[in-house]
Amino acid sequence: MLSNPGTLDFQLGYVLAGTLEISMKTIVLAATTLLFAGLALPSAQAGQCPPGQEGSAIDDSAPTENYLVETEELDAIDLGKEKVNIPDHNLRMRTITVQPGGHVLLHGHENRPALALVSEGEFVEYSNECGVPVIHKLGEVINENSEVRHWVKNKGDTPAVLTVTDIVDLNDTQQGNFK
Repeated sequence: MLSNPGTLDFQLGYVLAGTLEISMKTIVLAATTLLFAGLALPSAQAGQCPPGQEGSAIDDSAPTENYLVETEELDAIDLGKEKVNIPDHNLRMRTITVQPGGHVLLHGHENRPALALVSEGEFVEYSNECGVPVIHKLGEVINENSEVRHWVKNKGDTPAVLTVTDIVDLNDTQQGNFK
């Protein structure tokens, strides 16, 4: 029940059919799940490797350093303190801003799966999963699973921003992993 009608707080609950109470935590969890599902579904067709182009677009010219890149951590959850109980791992959300002409270095996601939403501009991705560069536009999601090795470049005239949610192993010291 609402403790004070017209206000929302963490005591919020709706009573449905007189027996089922849904807490604010449940509502937030459901909304977050739907958000990620909604973001991932449209990307199934967008920004994908064209048929017949399987292979790798990574060559010796792949960058080994970031250039014109800024990152900002927005928040993190210690997964060792959650019901999933994954010690020494965080669920992290951050933004990665790449200025025009900038790029994120070649890196892998062996121990750091991620979903990256293009929230401003567009990126060109060079990956081990496609023989040609793939363009990712505003609103598309890049699925960065454990098999992916890639780098991205901003070829536009304005800053391009990724909003990234990833699982981070706090003990991972692997070289070449963009943290």
